[in-house]
This record gives sequence, C-alpha cells and structure tokens, in this order.
Amino acid sequence: MSATKPMKPVTFEAGARAVEEAMRGKGVEGYYADAADPLHAAFPAKARIHSGPDGMPLMGESACEALERLADRPRSGKTLAYLHIPFCETRCLYCMFYQNPFDEDRSKVFTDALIRELELWSDRDAQRVGPVHAVYLGGGTPTALSARDLRRVLDTVQRTLPLANDCEITIEGRINNFDDEKIEAALAGGANRFSLGVQTFNTQVRRSMMRIDDGERCLRRLEALMSYDQAAVVMDLIYGFPGQSMDVWEEDLRIASSLPLDGIDCYQLNVFEKSPLARRVESGKLPPAADTPMKADMFARSVEFLTNANWRRLSNNHWGQGTRERNVYNQLGKGACDCLAFGSGAGGRLFGHSFMLERKLDDYIRAVNDGVKPTSFLMAPGPHWALLRTISSAMESGAINLAAIGRSAGLDLEGMAKPVLDQWAEAGLLRRRGEWLHQTVAGQFWHVTLAQLLIDFLKTQLVAPNAPNAKDAQDGMNAMALRKLDMGAPQMVAAAAGGARAPRAPHPHHG
Repeated sequence: MSATKPMKPVTFEAGARAVEEAMRGKGVEGYYADAADPLHAAFPAKARIHSGPDGMPLMGESACEALERLADRPRSGKTLAYLHIPFCETRCLYCMFYQNPFDEDRSKVFTDALIRELELWSDRDAQRVGPVHAVYLGGGTPTALSARDLRRVLDTVQRTLPLANDCEITIEGRINNFDDEKIEAALAGGANRFSLGVQTFNTQVRRSMMRIDDGERCLRRLEALMSYDQAAVVMDLIYGFPGQSMDVWEEDLRIASSLPLDGIDCYQLNVFEKSPLARRVESGKLPPAADTPMKADMFARSVEFLTNANWRRLSNNHWGQGTRERNVYNQLGKGACDCLAFGSGAGGRLFGHSFMLERKLDDYIRAVNDGVKPTSFLMAPGPHWALLRTISSAMESGAINLAAIGRSAGLDLEGMAKPVLDQWAEAGLLRRRGEWLHQTVAGQFWHVTLAQLLIDFLKTQLVAPNAPNAKDAQDGMNAMALRKLDMGAPQMVAAAAGGARAPRAPHPHHG
C-alpha cells in the first residue's frame, strides 16, 4: 500500500465536537437532521461511541466505597457478567483497548488474581443472588491466555457465579494463536459461543492494520472452530479501513455469508485521535480511512447483501442464521440490566451505577491480593437512568415504541419528543407503523446518534417545571457536563456506558 501526502485524519473526536458545535444555541432545531441527504449527511458526524445517559462521577477511594456499599444488595432481573483479559500479542493500529503485551508469566499471575477476584464477592448478595444470563470474556484478547489458564477461569466462573441453565458464555478472540488445544479447553469449560475479530479477509488490508494472519489462514481456522459443532461461532467485520474499497468490502461480505457461521457483526471503523492509525494517516504512511458518506454506503451495502442472502437481523449491526445465535450479552447489555465485572480494565454496572476496574495491571493484582475489589471509577446514575437506557437499547434494535415505554413510566414520552421525531420522519430516518417508529437504512446507519440525541432531548423535557419528578431531575442536571467523558479514552466511555460491550463497551475492534 503506497504512501500518500500527509493529511490530518478525520477522527471520531473531531466529529463528536462538530456535532456539539452544530447544536449549540439552536434549541429544538439543533436536534434536527439534514433532510437533503439523510444516509450520507443527516448529521455532521457520529455523536458518540455508545449512546446512554450520564451520571455523577466518583474516582479512586470514593468509587471503591460506593461499589462496596452495593455489594450486599441482591440483584433482580436480567444480569450479565463481563471478564476483561488485558493482554494482546500485538497491537492493531486502529485499537484503543490495548493494555499490556502478552507475557506468559504475567498472564498466569493475572489469571491467579482474576480467580481471586471472582471469589471475593462469591458470598455477597450482588454476586450470588439471582441468575446470570450471559458471560462475556473480552479484552484485550482472551484467546491469548494459555489453554490451562482459559480453562481455570471458566471453571471458576462456573463455581462462583449463579449461571442460568441457558447462560450464554462467550469467548472473544482472534484467529492468531487460537489453536485446537485452546478451543477444546474453552469448550470443556462451558463456552458455548465464540466471537472472533476477523475484521477483513483481505490480506493486504489486514497487514496494513498490523494483523498477523492472512485471509486464507483466517478461513482455515474458522472452519476448524466450526467443525467442532458445539458452540455458536460469530465473527466481526469492520468497514472503512484505509485501502478497503467497496469491492473489498463486498468480497468480505461474500466470504463471510458463504460460511456456516452463526452470526456476523458489521461495524464501522472509528479513527481515534491518539490511535496509531491516526498517526500513520497523518504522516502519509497510509491513505485516509473512509469518510462518513463512504461508510454509509458500505453499511447500506451490508444491509442489502445480508438481507438478500437471507440472514436474520438481530440488531442494526448484528446478523444471525440458524438456531444457535442469540446475541444475549450484546442485546441485554445496551439496556438497564446489571453487569458484574471482573479483570483489569473491566467495566460493569450495578443498580444503575456504572464502574470500571483498575487498568494498571500491577495495581489491579495488588488490590485483589489485598482482598479489595479494585475499583478506579464509578458513575452514580442520574434521574430516569433506567428509562433512558431502555430507550437507548430500543434504538439499537432498529425500532422503538416510545409510546409504550412512556406508558410504563407514566410519561408521555412521544408527546415530549414529537417535534424531533416528526422531523426525523420527514427527513427520511424513521417510518411510523402504528405506535412503532422503524428506522430506515439511513436511520440504522445513524442509530447511535439518533439514540443519543433523543436521550438528550428528552432530558430537557423531563426537567421542565411541570414535568413529573422535575426537582429530582433538575438536581442531577450537573451530570450533563459529563458528556465530555466521551471525548476521552474509550475505556472511560465503556465505563460510562455501563461496561456492556459495549468494553463492545463489547468493543468490536478486538485484536
């Protein structure tokens, strides 16, 4: 791939600032979409990585004390568990979730600490009461662990978490170094779903992003994993890489859809200001990544292609076929449910309190060995947090019944949001079918921005003087300034969003 003239890359952070600037001082019209070209230019850029409400931040000892107070409250309703494995054998250029280079000795020490952390709260109500419906081992790269350590972690999960009979247990990973011994250890430990970050089969694009294996190797290892026929196998594809033309993207879709996979995720590339990719583009060592109109066209092509190939739509970005793929973790994680979290850099949520565990590996290990849950950051929920997360989750699915959600909360949400919803429908982002608002393909592409703008607009209505719970809502309005957190490290974004993988905060850009 030839070098190009140096240029300033278009980054996620720059786009989010452009969205904020476009809204400034405009009132309700600041939330309106550009109707001239809704697919390519409804908004200046993507507003956030993951949509969701804000809250009040606590750091360090205050965060630890706040989470400790929650540990003896029994959970109810759906619950997830996220385990973060903070090692990668190499760093992909686009990834901002890289923490530590893989080292076999450090990996074993970390595994020992992770097991101790799983045991720390095993007799506390927040962990032991109520079933856990999905477990996700993410990273980092969970498949970097040795087969023995992978099995030890899974055995401890089975022993220390009250798993539901139909609990979905996902191992995220990469093709490189995921050999048969590790596959068999994962299966023996109870894993019933694998999510592999292939991203593209094009060897040239893969190598430019510092991926190790070529496209043919990816195919062979996927086939080996699927041959066990004991778990759902899902793979990620990313569109928008430098050098990834529409023809390359269509070939990725063709190859993926021809495989007996259970699921395919299609994500757009985010170029972060501090990523190695941004530096390579700015120095001219790589051509620029796809701009927003190009990514919109690539998204629309994926919808057309997978629909025509008879894949089943599970959310705006996720597709399934057959009977195995349920996508439980990702679908529940976008909503208001609890998410237990374990491991250095993990993000979780308890009773609306989003939190993140210590990212510095040595500090994490030291705290766990001292018998302390190593919490570094916690965000206490703001007013109406559960309601707003429910709205965010519904927008992720591609359709929302805001009237029904409002009735369950005793609020006329559709009436409150009518000016914005009507304009989005006129602009070609939404279609009304009875009480339901279905996103068009353009709306699906912009669904994160739509969800965040809808949440933000409803917050302005919920704090109106005559709105229900107006005083409580007004008391929490200082938390709105925390939107700035989304301009920082993606790890903080994941914590603020509840850690639900959305870290994809269940990030799709794993190694």
